[in-house]
Amino acid sequence: MLKPRIFITIGLLLAGLTLFAVLEAYEKKTNVEKEQASRVAISFFNSLSNGDSATAYKYVWSGENLNIRNAEIPQIYKDSKVLEVLKVRYDSAKNRPDYYQQFYKMISLTIKIKTVHADLAGSPAGTYIVFVTVVKKDPKSNWLVTELGSGA
Repeated sequence: MLKPRIFITIGLLLAGLTLFAVLEAYEKKTNVEKEQASRVAISFFNSLSNGDSATAYKYVWSGENLNIRNAEIPQIYKDSKVLEVLKVRYDSAKNRPDYYQQFYKMISLTIKIKTVHADLAGSPAGTYIVFVTVVKKDPKSNWLVTELGSGA
């Protein structure tokens, strides 16, 4: 009677350890993806800050005519500085334009940035919160910026 209990206990412990290992691996993969998406967004802003819009646009998805490619964007973010990434979260294509349905994964970032140039709409230089959406077309593709918005 004692042997079956020992085997059941050992089996449950092994199942628990396996489940724990799977969850840890998933969490690690998730953190790696979020870190990659953050690096893409920061590299995009750093390129704009350095006045290198050609390099910045390599981080931008080319499938649609996005407002990011607008001539005003490089002027606004020239000499700017990324202060910190405030929030990184997985997002969904639900309630988004149709072209978002084609993406494999989507991550939204909230980034605190300091600008030194006013935009053409008259917003002064200062510290802003910028919302960035990065996407992956398929599992092997790179993360690319598709959306850029800001708030005071």
